[in-house]
Amino acid sequence: MRGIVIAFAALAAGMLSACGFQPLYAPPPGNGAPADAAIGAVEIPMIEGKAGHVLRTELDRLLAVEGGAGTPQRLEIALWERVDRLGIRVDESATRADLHLTARYTLTPNSGPTVRGTVRTVATYQIPTAAFAEIAAQDDARERAAETLARMIRADLALRLARRR
Repeated sequence: MRGIVIAFAALAAGMLSACGFQPLYAPPPGNGAPADAAIGAVEIPMIEGKAGHVLRTELDRLLAVEGGAGTPQRLEIALWERVDRLGIRVDESATRADLHLTARYTLTPNSGPTVRGTVRTVATYQIPTAAFAEIAAQDDARERAAETLARMIRADLALRLARRR
């Protein structure tokens, strides 16, 4: 049984390499050089609003491991927020809401063309009857959405830059 598993693993590895699969951080084929960081050093200017602050902080944290030697690239982000109230009660007040965050980013590298993209996410939250509790619930949803956007931007940038190599 163990031999079958090993044979299947070897066959699967051969099929993946034949289809052009290459890990994101792997060196280019035929090159023995070590892999570069997927994105490299990045400088992010301030982003407006509470969600912008959380997004920038999370991106700084995520991209800190990507940093390398040299001049950092510039990542500019425009952020839009929209709240849709759902689940209407008999008194026409909402019971839950969707907070939509959309980020449009532009990465300006030191050499080569700029990279542009747009990512979107939605965070749902319950609307409690107390006013302060609603503000706290919306802030929590805003933070969750901004953290999700940061991970999405990092992944999108890494994929776009890997395709370019």
